[in-house]
Amino acid sequence: MDGPNRKLVVLLCMHRSGSSLTANILQKLGLSLGPFELIEAAPSNPYGHFEAIPFHSLNRRVQEWAFGFADDIPDEPAVLARFLESQGEWPTDRLVPEHWLDEGEHITRLLIESGPVSGFKDPRTVLVWPFWRQVFSRFQGVDVVASSLLRSPHEIAMSLCTRSQGSMSYWNALDVVGVHLSRMKAASDEESRSLVVRFGTPAFWEDMQELADACGLPWCEDTVRRLYDQSCVHHLPAVVAHQAQDTLNALGREAWIEVDPEANAQRIARDARRYEAAMHGQLKAARAELGKTIVLLREAERNNPAERIHDLEHRAALAEHGLATTRQALNETEKAFLLAKSCLEQTEKQLCRVMEYSVSNQERRVQAEQLLAHTQGILAHKEQALLETQRRLAESLDRQERSLKLFQQALATSQGGWDSDRTRLEVALDQAAKLQETATRKEQQLVRSLEREEKRWQENVALRRRLDRFESNALIGAAVKGKRQIKQIWLKFRHLGPNGEPRSSRVDRPI
Repeated sequence: MDGPNRKLVVLLCMHRSGSSLTANILQKLGLSLGPFELIEAAPSNPYGHFEAIPFHSLNRRVQEWAFGFADDIPDEPAVLARFLESQGEWPTDRLVPEHWLDEGEHITRLLIESGPVSGFKDPRTVLVWPFWRQVFSRFQGVDVVASSLLRSPHEIAMSLCTRSQGSMSYWNALDVVGVHLSRMKAASDEESRSLVVRFGTPAFWEDMQELADACGLPWCEDTVRRLYDQSCVHHLPAVVAHQAQDTLNALGREAWIEVDPEANAQRIARDARRYEAAMHGQLKAARAELGKTIVLLREAERNNPAERIHDLEHRAALAEHGLATTRQALNETEKAFLLAKSCLEQTEKQLCRVMEYSVSNQERRVQAEQLLAHTQGILAHKEQALLETQRRLAESLDRQERSLKLFQQALATSQGGWDSDRTRLEVALDQAAKLQETATRKEQQLVRSLEREEKRWQENVALRRRLDRFESNALIGAAVKGKRQIKQIWLKFRHLGPNGEPRSSRVDRPI
């Protein structure tokens, strides 16, 4: 699987930033999104999200573990305040569960094996980028290409508010966009090469071609142009006085800095009116629904107060539960919103059947009580087993304490032996040092002896040469030979004196 020809493309983006179009274009050019099921299309993304469900699901869990929320923007004010205060800094005081890293490695391996050029996109990836860096470090020889997808913060905030139908604050959305962009900039600074795609600018197609070339995908102008549907773009870029705008300019190479101030002001005013109209429409609908509820309550009080009020309270509780389910599904995906709405409609249709199932519910309650009694009996048996286990554990601890004492005694004995061995070792080392010193001295004496022998040998060689010169002379050579013969005859009698006893001194030289 691993090799220099494998490329893994990771699209770092914010929600509603054109990432689905970018992933669609790259897939048409040959990018593999893996052997996974993709999130289906929704009214806000009629052509699909192009997000693999395994990556989407894992990112939600990791983001909720790190920051306390799994959706686009935190619903709880306290969670939102902590997130904005920390600016999306990755928590370093705790470790990511190992099984999540193993799961990330598994799905990444399946993705890489699906094609020579593969990739994935999810808006939460930029917030959990340190997690994915740990996952990618387990792969060797895979070229990871991280590209930042940029869009005007005003466009993203307006798109989020529009999708929420006025229930989301514009400035909260803009603050969250700023955090995403700051995390994107930090991830871009860590990489050796920085690739950006500036959606909603004239440089979009050039950026896409540069990204395709970096991924090794063949560029086809006609193919990618056909995928772009202008009717899906409902908002236009505008410059706002916010930190997110400064971060965008730093990442996007000043692509959004040249904007006509008058046109920019008109665009912001038009979007503000549109958002205000959506909020007023939602408020008007809520007021109308509230009026209907008040009328129904008054009619119930006139007709049959007890039964009607009980029925309305029951319906209100069911409606409140369905509304909570719908809001949660809306924050997750448009598909979940439609599914929740459908479930709510089915719940309203089944209200008339609630009374029919009350008898069966009573029977189930009796069965549950019987099951509870049986469970309590099992629990009592388990408690007795637990007491027995605790007793055995106490005995085991006593045996371990006794074994520990014996081990400590053996350790003390061994310590005494080790001390004596250490003493003998020190004595042996001293003796070895003395022997080493003696050997060094003997070696020095041997060297001096060899030097003396060599000197004597050289003297003998010199004497031999002189003797050879004398022997080569006719007169001196004959005299030397005669002396030598006389000496040999004389040496035969050097050990014995005239009386036959050994001499006390040598006779081969004068006394």
